Amino acid sequence: MNTITHAPLPIGDLLAGCTLGRVQSVGRMQVLPLLGDTCDAPAVALPTDLWIGTSGYGTLTFVNHTPDVALVPCHLAVIVPHSAQDHAMPRAALVEPSDRLAFDAAMCVQQTQSGLITEAAQPLAVLPLALRAAASASSDTDGYSRLWPAVQRFNASSGLAETGNLVLFLKHFAVELERFVAEFECVEDQVGAVVLLDGEIAGIERAPSGAYWSAMWEPLIRSCYGAEALRYGLHDPGDPPPSRTVLNLPGGDGAAAGDPYDVLAEALRAADAEEQRRAERTLDDAGAHPMAPNPEHTHAGVTVGRIESERYVGAYATGGDRPIYASLTARSFGG
Repeated sequence: MNTITHAPLPIGDLLAGCTLGRVQSVGRMQVLPLLGDTCDAPAVALPTDLWIGTSGYGTLTFVNHTPDVALVPCHLAVIVPHSAQDHAMPRAALVEPSDRLAFDAAMCVQQTQSGLITEAAQPLAVLPLALRAAASASSDTDGYSRLWPAVQRFNASSGLAETGNLVLFLKHFAVELERFVAEFECVEDQVGAVVLLDGEIAGIERAPSGAYWSAMWEPLIRSCYGAEALRYGLHDPGDPPPSRTVLNLPGGDGAAAGDPYDVLAEALRAADAEEQRRAERTLDDAGAHPMAPNPEHTHAGVTVGRIESERYVGAYATGGDRPIYASLTARSFGG
């Protein structure tokens, strides 16, 4: 394993080659799509192509049946419907073509539940934002139960029992979390997104391909960012989400001039443009923020590693000399 730390890498460099789509807004959350052409990027197998199981508590196994290297997403969570101890990853990893990886630094996330996960195609999730910094910090720490204290705090902060069982949260708020999937949509050529809560960057996600992004979008929006928007909102239940832009209707004495539908349409276009400008400016302000990359594994020209800064934590991957993957989340957000 290569543990040499490279020079600081600005966030903007991780997004090289991407353009911005139209911002989508629902309540407290905004999603700014990242668009890109990945036709010349290295072939990377999808996480949904992997067979995943556990060979012991704290050991996640990944079987890659494809001819391409597979990239296990940062902070992937495997939450299965049958009785077994659910697990999560503390970082990203590579699985070589037609190979099997036994990752023995995984974390259990379902305290008091026994049983192993049978190796098969599994439903995918991503750790809630509030747990991802703790997961990364524990990456070099032994013990399959090491994330339980953070899960306990997360559940308690969501008004639930203080237990190290992530399924408690996911089941309790299942309907609300599913709404986030319905309210946001992928767009053509999308390979990632910048996610904002109340105008602040909560996370930046970039995938190696549009197909990879499509496979990870629902797990990210449901159990990672949707979970945080929900938890964040629980601390302000009496207040509606603050408006990000003002809808200005012209008219000297309170009555808008001209056709009211045209006036309203123009006001909406102006408000949308202003919201887009604010989201893009927020990303521009973060673009120069330096990250410290730590490459860990290389295969077939693809390198994956950890990356962190004072504000963000996560993982990245490069293919050849270009970034192809990034998964960054704010170290802390809200209550």
